[in-house]
Amino acid sequence: MTMAAPLKRIARDIAPEPLLTLWGRWYGAKKIARAVDALAAAGPTCQPRYLPASALDELMAAGYREPAPVRYDEEGLALRAADKIEQLAAAVPLSGVARTLELGCWDGMVAAALARRGAAAFALDITDAGFEPRAAGLGARFLRSDAGAIPLTAASIDLVYSFASLEHFPRPDHCLDEIARVLKPGGRAVLTFGPLYLSPYGRHAYRQIPIPFCHVLFREDDLHDWAGRHGLAHDWPYVNGWTLAQYRALLNATPGLRVMSYQEHGTGGVGVELIADHPECFAAHATAIDEFLVTTIDVVLQKI
Repeated sequence: MTMAAPLKRIARDIAPEPLLTLWGRWYGAKKIARAVDALAAAGPTCQPRYLPASALDELMAAGYREPAPVRYDEEGLALRAADKIEQLAAAVPLSGVARTLELGCWDGMVAAALARRGAAAFALDITDAGFEPRAAGLGARFLRSDAGAIPLTAASIDLVYSFASLEHFPRPDHCLDEIARVLKPGGRAVLTFGPLYLSPYGRHAYRQIPIPFCHVLFREDDLHDWAGRHGLAHDWPYVNGWTLAQYRALLNATPGLRVMSYQEHGTGGVGVELIADHPECFAAHATAIDEFLVTTIDVVLQKI
């Protein structure tokens, strides 16, 4: 396995991009088929199984790459906010939107951008540790609260939105109920969230341990111990562990909300060979392959 990583890197460096794309699609489909067969052969199991902690070093040497870094510098925050405003505008009309609410705002710069457009822009998070002073200066109104108990009156918001946060909320069902409560009739909610828990990077530990599905393959204590021994941060964020099936059911059955658009985004087969090699680690979590292949969800909901 240790020889595979250098060979993969050499191939990526010298092969033409179109050839790499075609090869990647063919090889990815082949790996997924292997994983499907392996899961079916393993069958559902009652208790999760894990690899020994000693296997962590072997997999770390396999050449897995972490996702692209996210910029949190001043310019990076502004660029990300502008990009998210474009996403919102593509999802719903922003003209006439007077009162907005972001759930899981962190830096609050998206709310600030909406405030600059004339909206009363509320930005909610459980902590103000990441909240940008610039956001408040530009008009974002910070609310420190759990998303399952929004401190706003009923039917008072035109647009609720959230980026990469729902997977961190302890009770997404309570959050959806609160969204339905605070939205005005006809108001919209735009939710983009992930990586989902059972997807390759669902533990949100990829900066230190870029092994896909590390949280499915290894015990939580072993991941923390390994990172600590290597001098790496391991204060990974809380994730609620909800499955794709749970989110699908929730989004289609929350009273007062109807789905206007819905899209699931795949992983591209990242790490799927690990499912084929170690199906016993995955079978207790799910036997449907899409639970491991869907990484993010985009949904637009409307208050009925």
